[in-house]
Amino acid sequence: MLCLTNYARAQLGEQSLEPVATLEDSAAEKAEDILRCDSFSHYACGREFTYWIRANGYMSTECWKVGENLAWGTGEYGTVSSIFRAWLRSPEHRENLLDADFTQVGVDLLVGNLEGERGAHVWAQQFGSHC
Repeated sequence: MLCLTNYARAQLGEQSLEPVATLEDSAAEKAEDILRCDSFSHYACGREFTYWIRANGYMSTECWKVGENLAWGTGEYGTVSSIFRAWLRSPEHRENLLDADFTQVGVDLLVGNLEGERGAHVWAQQFGSHC
């Protein structure tokens, strides 16, 4: 997913995103929340979308910007290419993917049961930058 994201950014002359542990950890914990609470939402388990980004210390500086892309699917609809295409076709998700202000990213994929579907591939991609 990171490779596709950075390739798309490069096509527009944007810099590649650097993976960072705090965003990777928060993306994993967001995906866990989605599966645990069976709630596909930026507010899974009743938490604000920045909950795990903040909890992992990414927002501990005075100046930051964060964003989040979520998706899920089963079978061919949960693959990297399928999810990435869907994000590119969505104006809000595309904006996060290509936003020049973002410099860092964390991505995670978890597989589990979601909304009655077995083998759901839950993708969480969290973006950030510090001033």
